[in-house]
Order: sequence, then structure tokens, then C-alpha cells
Amino acid sequence: MKKKRKGRITVVVIVLVLLLLGGGAYWFYRHSFGGEESAAYVQSVAAVTGMGGVGMKAQYNGVVEAKNVIEVNPSANMTVKECYVSAGSKVNEGDPLFCYDVDDLKLSHTQILIDITGAENGLRTNRDQLESLEKRLKKAKEKDRYAIELEIQTVELEIRKAEFDLRDKRQKADEMQKLIDASKVFSPVSGTVRSVRDNSGSDDPFGFGGDDSNAYITIIAGSDFCVKGTVNEQTVYTLYVGMPVLLRSRVNDDVFRGTIYRVDTDAVAKDQSGIYYDGGMGERASKYAFYVEPESIEGLMIGQHVIIDLNAEQTQSTALMLPAAFLIEENGNYYVWAANANDRIEKRRVEIGAFDEMTESYEILSGLTAKDRIAFPDETVHAGMRATETAFTDPNEQPMPEGGDSFLPDNGMSGSFEEPAFDLPEEDFVDTVDFGG
Repeated sequence: MKKKRKGRITVVVIVLVLLLLGGGAYWFYRHSFGGEESAAYVQSVAAVTGMGGVGMKAQYNGVVEAKNVIEVNPSANMTVKECYVSAGSKVNEGDPLFCYDVDDLKLSHTQILIDITGAENGLRTNRDQLESLEKRLKKAKEKDRYAIELEIQTVELEIRKAEFDLRDKRQKADEMQKLIDASKVFSPVSGTVRSVRDNSGSDDPFGFGGDDSNAYITIIAGSDFCVKGTVNEQTVYTLYVGMPVLLRSRVNDDVFRGTIYRVDTDAVAKDQSGIYYDGGMGERASKYAFYVEPESIEGLMIGQHVIIDLNAEQTQSTALMLPAAFLIEENGNYYVWAANANDRIEKRRVEIGAFDEMTESYEILSGLTAKDRIAFPDETVHAGMRATETAFTDPNEQPMPEGGDSFLPDNGMSGSFEEPAFDLPEEDFVDTVDFGG
């Protein structure tokens, strides 16, 4: 009896030891090898729908840029002798921008003209010789005809070579003369010189164009301005072409009306300084540029930073319009990945109403409120995941200075902030003029 009891105690002790070892191994794995459970980044429905924390639509940082920029480049085989303009200069179409150093070209042109004269004299001599040989051939005896015919063929070959060489020299002379005549390059448009490149870099008083273009001279054509903003991939669906916005000055109470005329979802914005990371996942979220055309440019200047306010209308709709990209459709029913009270992801059914084609959004009738938090439905999200609103911060990024734009949400996203953009409009907004020879 005692042996049986002793055996049972031994089994219990072994089980307890195994449990302790298993629990210790699990704790060691969790804390030493990063075995933390996966998390899904969530944001408020108010942020996703652009309604903001107090029922106002989201705001974005923006910068005033030229709508059309012309690049002027010298010929690759020419050296610029003198530049007549500097950054900030006003130019009209046809005004001289710079001139080439053509002193050596003029000497080469003179030399080739001399060569042409010599080639013409040699060709004339060969033709006279050919004419003389043809006359001799008519009077020659049969035994002398073969030698004369052979000599005629030799002279004819020399004439053809001389004619080819003469055409080549004349063509080169004409090209040189055109370059000499076009030693000055003129502005193709009226506008303002934005930058002039020299050996030390770019002379750019506006402070935002030096690295964007390697052109010798860039000209802001006319006075057409636009305002560029950036939006992340999760809220880009709330913007659409033709959307009215307000442009608010950062330094005073000036307000300008404008309209979004382009949302560039085909190319990721170059400015990645304001990029955010999703909480727990450590993945970058792409940003895309959008462009606003102001109704009036009076009071705006290149490089000016403004706030793009989507609350262009005085009245606000009470309908909760959720972008279709956040909805999951299964068998005619619609669901979202929502965070519950325990900060866990759940698959929640919602009832939808009307569809807005302009914003590609559905009206949510029930199942979701502006205070709820939802995750973007990608393949990594599943029920039971931990929900987090904490965005990972890049340690290389500088902290926002005190008194900065902390009141502006990152495209309506909590936990991170949008930095001002400094990029020019994408390549199809830039014309290049190459003055080759």
C-alpha cells in the first residue's frame, strides 16, 4: 500500500516538474526569442471615415509648388561660357539664358573651311585629268588603250572619294556654323528661374528644388501653383478628384479654396520622412501624393506650407461612410475586423446602406460607430489577434519640436504625424528641354 502511494506521489512530482519546465521554456521563448503574439494595427472609424475626433474631417500638411516646371539642359558636347540668369530671375519667352563657349569651335570651323577649299581644288584637278585621259583614249592606238583605261578608272575612284570627303566636310562645317549661330540659348517659356546648377550645387532660393532635378536651369512656367499633400494607403480612398478643400495658412488666418485635381495612386510618394509603421508588425505603410488646385494664387508663394482642410463645406453629413476597402463580403453579408472591449480582433457583421461612387464608400447603418476601432482587412489579420493603436517609431527620425503640428493627425491616423512634403509633382508634370547640337 505504501509502495502504491509512494508511486503516485512520484508521478505527481514528475508531472509538476514537467509543467514547471514547460512553463519556464515558454516564458524563456517569449522573452528571449521574441515569441510575442502578433498584433493588428487598428484606428478609429472616425479617422478612417475622415470625420475626425470632434466630427470634423481630417487635415493634411501641404506645400505650395509650381504646377509646371521646365528643365533646360545644354548640349552634351558644349561648354557653357556665361549664364545670364540666376535663381529668382523673371524671364520672358525668347530671353537669353546662357551662351556656349564657341571660341575653339570658331577655330575648328575656320580650319575645316580651309580643308574644304583644298578638297575642292583637288577634285577640280582630278576632273581635269579625267577629261584629258578621255580625250587621249579616243586618239590612242589599240595597244595603248588598256593602260589609259586603267588610269581612267583610278582617277574616277579618286574623284568619288574626294566627292564623299567633300560632302562630309561641308556637312560638318554647316553643323559648326549652326552651333556658332546658336551660341545663345533662349527661354522657351515665360516664368521664374527656380534654380541654376553650377559646380558647387544648385542655386535655389526657394529651398526645395536642388535634389529634385539635375537640370542646368529649371524654370517655373507662368504663375500656375498647386498644393501637394501626401496620404497613406489606408486613407487614400477617402479622397477623390473634384473634392473641394480649404487651404489654411500657417502664419495667419488666410484661407484659400481649392479642389483636388489629382490623386496619384500609381506611384509611391518620394518623401518618406513622415512614413509610419504599423504597431507590432514593423511594416512600412506607403504614402501617395495628391494635388490641389487653388481658386486663386494671390497671397500664396512657392515653398509656402499650408494646412489642407477637407472641411470645405459648412454642413457635415451625419452618415457614417466607410471606404469599401475596409469591408469583407461573404455570401451577401458584410463584415469588418473590429477591436472589442478586451483589445482583441473580432469579425463583426455590419449592415450597409447606400454606396457613394465618388468616394467608393458604403453607408454603415448598424454594427459600427465612429468610436469603434477597426483594422485594414489584409491577409495577416485574423480573429483573436491583439489590437494595438501604438505605432512603431523609427529611432532615426527626429522628434517633433515643441509647439509643432501635433494637433494634425497623420491623414486622420492616430499615433503618428504627417511631415510636410517637399517633392515636386511627379515626372509627367515636368517638361525637359534639351538643346542638343
